[in-house]
Amino acid sequence: MTAVQSVRVEPVQPGDLPHLLTVCDVCPLRHDVPPGTGEAWVVAAAQTFGFCGVRARIGAETVGQILISPPLHVPVRGPYASGGVSPDAAVILHLYIAPDHRHERVGRRMIEHLAGLLVRRRVAGIEVRASRVGATCTAPPAGWLASRGFRIVRDDPLQLRMRMDLHATRAWWPDLHAVQEEIRRLVGRPAPGPEPASRERTP
Repeated sequence: MTAVQSVRVEPVQPGDLPHLLTVCDVCPLRHDVPPGTGEAWVVAAAQTFGFCGVRARIGAETVGQILISPPLHVPVRGPYASGGVSPDAAVILHLYIAPDHRHERVGRRMIEHLAGLLVRRRVAGIEVRASRVGATCTAPPAGWLASRGFRIVRDDPLQLRMRMDLHATRAWWPDLHAVQEEIRRLVGRPAPGPEPASRERTP
């Protein structure tokens, strides 16, 4: 099994935050604890969406994470201090992949899983601040986001606002091979059933 196939993506609940990766000391989110710890928007996300993000694991090791907020609870500091967000979207506040796993499609799997969860909850879109240069965990690279189905909704020389319309793009649809592998894992090999009964001939 390859590293990509062994990646498992799952929803994040507020109680899972201590198990997330602590990422950097310049993040506008709190950096002395795992991202989102003690933040009101985390609880608001769990109440609004049923979860506050997704994380990717390989075995017991967390290798990536995305945290989201409802638009009305986005922090007023950091990259969302100006420019606003749309009222019908979930807002990505934090997207991070461990450096050793950045070429294993971990980010793609997390975006696909997040979009799939949100579309089932009738959320219209996902919005995120992006960066053309100097990408960070709170402003992921614009080019990578564009390749995953995000489009620019507000341009800026240094920082963009991008959006994925969940009902208008197929970019979030999961990879068919990954889906097949997950089905095999969950279902396993079916047990042999009884032989079909033969119909007796009538004279």
